[in-house]
Amino acid sequence: MTFVGYTRRTIPADIPVIAANMRAVDAAEVQAQSGSSPQEALLYCFLYSKPCMTICKADETPIAMWGVVPETPSIGRVWMLGTDELVQNRAVQLRFLREVRAYLKELFKTYAVLWNCVDMRNTVHVRWIGWMGFTFVAKHPNYGAEGRPFLEFCQVSKSCVTP
Repeated sequence: MTFVGYTRRTIPADIPVIAANMRAVDAAEVQAQSGSSPQEALLYCFLYSKPCMTICKADETPIAMWGVVPETPSIGRVWMLGTDELVQNRAVQLRFLREVRAYLKELFKTYAVLWNCVDMRNTVHVRWIGWMGFTFVAKHPNYGAEGRPFLEFCQVSKSCVTP
C-alpha cells in the first residue's frame, strides 16, 4: 500500500502554507462569514481550537486544517479549511474520508454537540457535511460579515440521545 498522507496536530508553520493556497471558495466563505483573511481565520482557529489538526500529503506538505472551537464545555463549532489539493488529490481525499468518522467519534467524547454554518456557495463542504451525518437545521439568508446565505448544521452525540 502506498503512503498517501496523514493527519497530525497543527503547528504554526502550517498556517501560512494553507492560507496562501486556500481554495478560493473556502477563502470566500471565511471572508463572507467573518470578514477575515485566510491567514487571520486559520490563526484564530489554531489558537482557540481543541483540537486543531492538519492534513498533510505524504511529502509532509500541509493541505488542510480542521478542528473544533469550544463554545461551552460540551458544545463546539467544528470547521475545516483547505487547499485545492485536498479536493484534487483523490488518494489523500479518500484516506481522510475513511478516517474522518473515527475523528468525529473521538470529538464526541468531548463535545455533546458539534455545529457551525456553511456558505451555500461552498458545495463541496455542503456535500461533505451531509455525508458526515450532520443535519441542516436552518437557512440564514443574511449571515455573517457579507450577509450571504449560509446553512446552519449540527450533530448531537449518540450518547446524548435517549431511545
